[in-house]
Amino acid sequence: MAGRIPDDILETIRERSSIVEVVSAHVALKKAGRGFSGLCPFHAEKTPSFTVNEERGLYHCFGCGEGGTVFTFLMKMEGLDFRGAVEQLAQRAGVRLPEEDAGAGPGRDERSRLFRLNEAAQRRWVESLRAAEGAEARAYLERRGIGAEVVERYGLGFCPASGSSFLRALGGRRQAVDAALAIGLLGRRDDGRVYERQWGRITFPIRDGTGRIVGFGGRALGDRQPKYLNSPESPLFHKGSVLYGLYEARAAIREADAVVMVEGYMDAIALAQAGIGNVVANLGTALTEEQLRLARRFAAQVVVFFDGDRAGQAAAVRAFEVAARAGVWVSGAFLPDGEDPDSFVRGRGTEATRALLGAAVALEDFFFDSISPGPGTPPAQRAAAVQRAGEVLAVVADPVRFSLLARRAAEKLGVDEALFRELRAGGRRPAARPVRRDEGAAPDVAAPAPAPKLTVEEMVLLEVMALDRGACGVVVEAEAVERLFGPAAAALAGAILDAWDDQGSAAAMVHRFPPELEARVSAALMGQGPYAGADKVRIARDCIDRLGARRIEAR
Repeated sequence: MAGRIPDDILETIRERSSIVEVVSAHVALKKAGRGFSGLCPFHAEKTPSFTVNEERGLYHCFGCGEGGTVFTFLMKMEGLDFRGAVEQLAQRAGVRLPEEDAGAGPGRDERSRLFRLNEAAQRRWVESLRAAEGAEARAYLERRGIGAEVVERYGLGFCPASGSSFLRALGGRRQAVDAALAIGLLGRRDDGRVYERQWGRITFPIRDGTGRIVGFGGRALGDRQPKYLNSPESPLFHKGSVLYGLYEARAAIREADAVVMVEGYMDAIALAQAGIGNVVANLGTALTEEQLRLARRFAAQVVVFFDGDRAGQAAAVRAFEVAARAGVWVSGAFLPDGEDPDSFVRGRGTEATRALLGAAVALEDFFFDSISPGPGTPPAQRAAAVQRAGEVLAVVADPVRFSLLARRAAEKLGVDEALFRELRAGGRRPAARPVRRDEGAAPDVAAPAPAPKLTVEEMVLLEVMALDRGACGVVVEAEAVERLFGPAAAALAGAILDAWDDQGSAAAMVHRFPPELEARVSAALMGQGPYAGADKVRIARDCIDRLGARRIEAR
């Protein structure tokens, strides 16, 4: 069992952690009055109902009810347990934590060690790019027009063909070598020798939303194949769930309120060098629902570059089908034949590239146009097109989105909109897909402990205690903690009283509440909820009376 982290250390971490900065790694926030607002990462929505209050250190969604502290947010977004969230925030804040007991489970420690290995490789490869052994790589980047500022911003490095000091630094330590093999930093030859998988390549660190390196991409110098090499699937890296450059592009995405998506890291780097900073790459994989939802969390508009040839058009059709399942509106910018974003921006310039993005076509229009048989087409072909559109629309879970798409399909295909409703009703309607909130989460993270069982009166009384010091005085005067509360409620009540005495507020310990109570208190502290403007002292007295009556009845 891990040792408990002292409350004073937790409070120091909370005070030093800007909840706006932490949330901004996952959500595009905009100033709204005294706080910030954005689209909720925990449920699909079009109008922002997710708010963050820096002063109180709380967040709350008025749409789905999620709420809590900076600790809670990280736990839910990254699939961490409480200590894992505290460790991550402590590292950011420069706060040293007490050592865990030796008997603590290895999962989190192992995951932290894997991240440290990636950071170690990153440091060595950045050093190699700057050293004499990186001359060829630097010359290549210069030929491609990539300047020093972009190289530094994206953390580009170089792994020499002879290997870097990273492998030498590992020495013969078997545990470290095995861990580096597991996350693809090293490979093993047929004769048993290990080597750096990215040897002879310029390296591109791939980061999660908080800036941690989950994997690497590599671009070979010369004609070596494969030209591009990504880290393999690992406990840290899941290719279809991450977007290269998202961490580095957050500010530009927030300013533009748009995400530009390309295929490879060199495309992303080239656009960033040209001043189009709101760009991410899907790492050459087929576009996934997770990647689209991840992009949509940060901006209202998602624009994907496609090649202008038949293969690019086919890719755009597939992308619309993925977007329909993901519940994301996406536009497509189509490049001239033979061009990719890198070659286009270098050959035509930034303004031409911006113009191409400005002319992006809504993918639903492109899809319906591409399957539309046109006037004078035999009925069988027209029926096939309608059936194809109906199959794609059937996966749209949101009724508003379905209605808009059905209307557009009817206009494009020349049929009655009601036909798509009938086709959908005739098949099995898919269940709404939950918004993914565990991007990058370790599979071995322990499940949260079950919430303590509280009576309705205990829940309400704890809530008003957290909101009002006067309610706490009523509880103390009635000796309710000792006489009336069960063990779980008594422990929470004691923590609330301590928080009022030590910090003059209970906001600092909201993360210790059961999830339902945490969300309700967070909402109330931000001026919402049933007790936000109520007489909390009177409510406390009523709850104490009911608890007392129940105790008498139990006798």
